[in-house]
Amino acid sequence: MNTTKSSVNVVKSVARVLEVMELFAQRREPLSGVQVSSALNYPKSSTNAILKSLVILNYLTLDLNNLKYFPAVRISYLGDWLPIFLSGKSELTKLLESLHDATGETVTISRRNGFDMQLIRVTIGAFPISLQIDEGFLIPIFSTAIGMAYLSSITDKEIGALYKQATISGKFHDTDISLDTVLKEAISARQYGYAIGYDRVLADTGAVAAPLKIQSHDEHFVIGVAGLSARIQRSENAIIGIIKTIISEHVASDSLCL
Repeated sequence: MNTTKSSVNVVKSVARVLEVMELFAQRREPLSGVQVSSALNYPKSSTNAILKSLVILNYLTLDLNNLKYFPAVRISYLGDWLPIFLSGKSELTKLLESLHDATGETVTISRRNGFDMQLIRVTIGAFPISLQIDEGFLIPIFSTAIGMAYLSSITDKEIGALYKQATISGKFHDTDISLDTVLKEAISARQYGYAIGYDRVLADTGAVAAPLKIQSHDEHFVIGVAGLSARIQRSENAIIGIIKTIISEHVASDSLCL
């Protein structure tokens, strides 16, 4: 199962710079200007301007022997602090590994980004057919297990305000979901400590999600276990038990809390 990125309106030059860097991340090899232009379907003049600018800024290197570009070490410094900041140091990494080992399913950690939940850590499942999803992928907040798990961590008043803002913004993905329905699901998730959803984002997929707060950050995160609907449904109770047990074990470390 694969996911695709949603298209959004962005400044063309910004998008192109980031797409160039993503291309290098995918290919993991030196590329010529012609190769970059061809792969991204950019005009040669624009491609060369971007590549030369990134070389000047020390984010790319240029091998004058073959005229191929490659990311400079400096690019790695831009985000090397994020895993620690977003993941509560090593404790959350251990939690994800434990969940993955115990369930064999794709395990995610996400945080709110506007009117969506964004996956910031993903460990792909061990089954031959597992949920393949990218870090950075955006998930609707009002109609998914991950979204409901997050909403369960805030008050009904805050949920209502967020729903109103999303509606007014014109960027509301879940226009067929009423506020009453959202509140009922959030209250249920708050009561049980987890949320469950099937076929919400991708067909034939299911997920169990639970809210999690890292004491060093003033925000809530969500742990998710996802995979084929039939497999998740068959193991639903076991997965719920595993999530609660593993989170409780890690909560004891005092770095995480429910």
